[in-house]
This record gives sequence, structure tokens and C-alpha cells, in this order.
Amino acid sequence: MATITKRKKKGGSVAYTAQIRIMRNGERAHSEARTFPKKAMAEEWAKRRELELKTPGGLLSAKWRGVTLNDAIERYLHEFAQGAGRTKRATIQQLQRFPIARVQINELTSEQIVEHGVLRRNSGVTPATVNLDITWLGIILRTAVAAWKMPVDLAEFEAAKVLLKSKRLIGKPRARDRRPTAAEVEQLRAYFRRSQRIRPTAIIPMEDIMDFAIASSRRREEITRLLWSDLDEAASTCWVRDAKHPRHKLGNHRQFKLTTEALDIIQRQPRTQGEDRIFPFRPASIGTRWQTATAACGIEDLRFHDLRHEATSRLFEAGYEIVEVQQFTLHESWDVLKRYTHLRPENLTLRTAVLP
Repeated sequence: MATITKRKKKGGSVAYTAQIRIMRNGERAHSEARTFPKKAMAEEWAKRRELELKTPGGLLSAKWRGVTLNDAIERYLHEFAQGAGRTKRATIQQLQRFPIARVQINELTSEQIVEHGVLRRNSGVTPATVNLDITWLGIILRTAVAAWKMPVDLAEFEAAKVLLKSKRLIGKPRARDRRPTAAEVEQLRAYFRRSQRIRPTAIIPMEDIMDFAIASSRRREEITRLLWSDLDEAASTCWVRDAKHPRHKLGNHRQFKLTTEALDIIQRQPRTQGEDRIFPFRPASIGTRWQTATAACGIEDLRFHDLRHEATSRLFEAGYEIVEVQQFTLHESWDVLKRYTHLRPENLTLRTAVLP
């Protein structure tokens, strides 16, 4: 039962504070209070709130009252995204900049989620980018329910997702099939060589790194984690630590085969005392140098990651079978591997047909 307390304020006016306390097993399960200028208003609010708190889930909703989506995002980042990469964290944190982040999490509706999707689409981003927002929103909301018992209505989220999909506001990213041409590779080599001559000791050996990416199919983050101590020159293999995986990246150390060209590039890298990394550079710095080079050469829409597509395609064009290519690229299935395979008919070698 609520108690109404009368008190005088400065200036002689009177206020009435309604205090609600709910006990469970001899302990206070919930307490809240609100002040009104009239007693009737305080009594009306107290009756209404007591009825709300008695409804199923009422106490749970009261516990999380005032907690916003932004608060849930912060908690998710702290508890579940400590080992996440910079790109993943940036994608999650981006949600905090939009109006939806200020909504109380127990009051989040399908309408507000749809409004966020429309807002993002109207800003010029692709349905795939909007889909990334919605995907992370779903992960955070499900975590809030499962891990923190927050009263989130997941049915509202699912309804919004269905509508966004039907209106094509969200969608899968277009399959990328960009491969550098031979002329583009030569342009980049020439650019990197000029840069190396200007500042031979201060510049990242981008020509070697580009050629190694094409010869090894390694991502730039993986290239910078390769260790001399993990290299087996006799077997032409190396280990990549924390290889990318949709669920288990940390501790996912895997051995991969090196092509002759990849091993040659490794062997000509200088060894520095006290440094076990073969390519001791920051992935972000490599990315910046790559963007500068492609812009300077007038090469459009060529990402460093496209070199992995080039490497995979070259292995197939060289005649390797699927299971053999997987030893180089470390793709676990053909479904994933084929997304990186974009063969050029002119590069395929004809085999002699065996006639009956």
C-alpha cells in the first residue's frame, strides 16, 4: 500500500509525496516515489502504479525503467565485445549516435525500429548497411533478455524486421567479384617503388605486402600477425594466430600452406632483434597506404581485401582442387570459398580430353 506524505516547500507551498514499497520474503523488492502539488493527484498516481506493478512482469519493467538502448549497448560492449575487432566495435558504437539509442529499452516498439531503418536508408546508405544495424540491434536485444533479464519485447523487433525486409529497406550485401587487373597491379607496384625510393627506411614495404597478399590469400590483419617462430620453411607452412571465424576467433590458430612466391617474399624480409613478427606493421597503416596508392593511381573501387579474391581465383586457375585451395586460404566450406572465386576464362589452361 502506498503512503502519502504531506510536506511544506520553501515559499510556503504544499506538496504531496506518494511512496510505493513492495516487499517480497521480508525484503524490499521495489521502491519508488513521486511528488505532486495536490493530494488527489498523488493518490491517483499511487493507485495506477500499484495496479501496473501487480501485472505480470510489472516489477521487472519497473526495475529497468529509465534504462535506454544506449545503456544496453554500453553494457554489451563492456561484457561481450572486449575481444571484438575495431570494425565490429565501431559498427556497434555507431548505433549510439542515432535517436533510437535514447529510447527506453522496455518501451522499444517496432515503429521506432522501422523509423530507424527509414532514417538510415534516407541518409543514402545501402540496404546491406541498414541490415547490419538491424542485425546488431537484434543481438543486443536478445542479449538483454537472456543475460540481464531486461523486459524487451522481442516480438516487436521481429515484426519490424519482417516489415523492413518486405519494403526492401534491409537486404544482403551484393556479392563482390572485383579483381585487380594486371595493369592495375603494375601501376601499384610502380607507385610503391617510387615511394620506397623517396623514403626507403620509413615506408611500409607495400609492394611486398601486396604481392604477399596475392600469393598467400591472407588478410591484412593476418599478415601483420604472422610470426617467424610459426614459420616452417622446409614444409612451406606457417601458422596464422586468431584466424577469422564467425564465432571463435580468439585461440583459432590454424596452419596454412605457403605458395613458392609467398615463401620467397617472407624469406627476403629483414629480421629485427626482439621482433618476432614477419611484417611488423599496423593493419590500419597498411589500409591507409593502400587507399592513398589507389587514389594516386586513379584506380577505383579496389579494396585491399579484393587481393584475397585475386589469390583464391589464381589458385584455381593454376589447377588446384577445392580441398587443395582450402589448405592455402583456410576457408572451411565450398559455400564460403566460392564467394572468393572469380575465374577468368583466358587464364584457364585447357586439358587434353580423353576420348573413348
